[in-house]
Amino acid sequence: MNWKAWALFTSFSCLPQSLWAEEQTTESTVDEASPQPEAQKTAVNEVASHAGNQGLLGDFRIGPSVALGLPHPLTGALDVVYADLVGLSLSAGRSGTELDKTELEIRNWDLTLRWFPFRGSFFVGAAYGQQGIVGKRTVDLEVDASGVPLTVPTSLRLEIESTYLTPQLGWFARWDSGFLLGFDLGLQMPSGAKSKLQTAFANVSAASEAAVVTSEDYIKNKKDVEDAAELIGKQTLPYITFLRMGWLF
Repeated sequence: MNWKAWALFTSFSCLPQSLWAEEQTTESTVDEASPQPEAQKTAVNEVASHAGNQGLLGDFRIGPSVALGLPHPLTGALDVVYADLVGLSLSAGRSGTELDKTELEIRNWDLTLRWFPFRGSFFVGAAYGQQGIVGKRTVDLEVDASGVPLTVPTSLRLEIESTYLTPQLGWFARWDSGFLLGFDLGLQMPSGAKSKLQTAFANVSAASEAAVVTSEDYIKNKKDVEDAAELIGKQTLPYITFLRMGWLF
C-alpha cells in the first residue's frame, strides 16, 4: 500500500468519529440552552395566577361589601385590596334594637387595615373608628309629691359617643370572578367616651319636678337606661363579623 492510499484510508476512518463528536456537542448545547420543563411550567403557573388575581385597576381591586355581626349588626363597606398583600376598608352602619324595655340605637364608622401574610384569605389587622350609642326609655313614674300621688310620663335619653380600636383576624376570601366572602373576630376597645343624659317630664309643674328626679322610680329607670347604653358604649366587647359578602372589580 503506497502512502496516498494510506492517507485516504485514514481520512475515511476518522470521519465517523468526527461526525459523532459534533452531534454530541450539538445535543449538549441544545440541552443546556433549553429551559427545564418543571421550571417553565412553574413560571407559567405563576404568571397565570397573578393575572387571574388582577382587576380593572391591575393589582388594585375595589368593590362594596355588607357584613352581619356584633356589636354592629349591619354595616356596609368599600373594600380595596392591593396585590393580594394588603387591604383597606371604609365601613359605616346604623342599627336599632330593644333591650330590657330600652330602645337602643347604634351607629358607627371605621377604617380597617388588613395584612395577608400568606397572600391568601387569612389576614391580621386592626380597625379604628367612632360609634354613637343612644338609649331611650319612656315610662310612667309614680311619684309622691308632698303627699300628693302623681303619675308622670317621663322620657329618658342617654347618648354616648366614643372612639374605638379593634385588633382582629379573620378570613377574607377573593375569587377571580370578584366574589368576596369572609368573617372576622376581634376585640373592640372603646376610649374617650362622652355621655349626655336628657330627661323630659309631661304634665308636671316646676315645683313637683324636684320630687320626680329624687324619686326611687326615677332613679331606677335612669340607671336601667345608663346600664343598657354603657354595656355597648363604654365596655370592651368581643367584635364578631359572622358573614361578609361583596364584590371586587
